Amino acid sequence: MISPERLRRYPHCAGAPDELLKAVAMLAHERHFKAGERLFEEGATATNLMFLDAGEVDIVYRLGDDREVTVDTLVEGDLMAWSALLEPYRLSATGIGRKDGTVIELEADGVRRICRENPAHGFHMMTQVAMTLRDRLNATRVQLAALN
Repeated sequence: MISPERLRRYPHCAGAPDELLKAVAMLAHERHFKAGERLFEEGATATNLMFLDAGEVDIVYRLGDDREVTVDTLVEGDLMAWSALLEPYRLSATGIGRKDGTVIELEADGVRRICRENPAHGFHMMTQVAMTLRDRLNATRVQLAALN
């Protein structure tokens, strides 16, 4: 468990109700990673929702010919592995440490339970996921434009 106050530092948690932060904090733990380490793998089951606490993480898509392309680099405060809240709970990208750092992992089954049991909390969480998807889509669009 980490403190609710620590979660509040992240932009996606800043406006969250205290009750939600306390519940989510009970599901959270800290994990350190090294540059080059794969934090999560495209196609795998998403077991944790993650906040990047320190360091940088590249978001990588695997292309049809098994090449990998970096579409975004995440920094402190960014939300990762949002697939943990969306069926079928399969990761849509790979996360690779660009610089040594730390993530806060939230156990996905518990977060989904919180969302089911309290629709207002679920709405808050899904709004944050939607904003992350918007940002990721915009970053991918920039990468595609750079290819031309």
